[in-house]
Amino acid sequence: MMKYSFMKYNKLKILCSFLLFSFLLLSCESEYTKTVNKEAQKGISKDSMVLGMSFGDTKQSFFDQCWKLNNKGLVTQGPNNRSVQYLLNSNKEDKNLTAIMMLFYGNFNENNIMTGMDMEFSYKSWAPWNDDMTSENLVPVLLDTLMNWFPGNKFITIESDKLNKETHVKVDGNRQIVLYPKDIKNVVVKIEDLKYKYPEKFKPANP
Repeated sequence: MMKYSFMKYNKLKILCSFLLFSFLLLSCESEYTKTVNKEAQKGISKDSMVLGMSFGDTKQSFFDQCWKLNNKGLVTQGPNNRSVQYLLNSNKEDKNLTAIMMLFYGNFNENNIMTGMDMEFSYKSWAPWNDDMTSENLVPVLLDTLMNWFPGNKFITIESDKLNKETHVKVDGNRQIVLYPKDIKNVVVKIEDLKYKYPEKFKPANP
């Protein structure tokens, strides 16, 4: 009888531990998951990105827009010809020192339709000995900048196991913006169309 009670107690203990772990796991993910689900239910499309580009643009239209921006002197070729470079000036007096460099390039699906954009930011005058221009100090500046560019829901902070670092996420309708420090210098920003990432949640509206 004692052995049976002990086994029953152990099973109950294991079950409680499993339920507690599941609850903690869901709690960690709940804010992000709830936000995505809530935005999916709104059925609102937020397709704009940066510099006149949007989800659904073709790869050719991306190149055409970059060419137009280049002709206006707004963008240049990025390092190793792998990205486009855009300079953001600060409102501070010494704009050269506080200017922020943005490298960007579109993400395209198998039909050459743009489904997102990869961006990388750093201070133009960054140097290893300049503590004021690290990615850690750049993160809050970019969070404010992105909120100005994309008004709406605020960023939420999550712990990403995949990235193993603090990550900031903003979801408005089908548009998701993810921000995290890549290293001591650079901050990564990814804009994604959740209609491609979660097609089961963001279903096309009925005609």
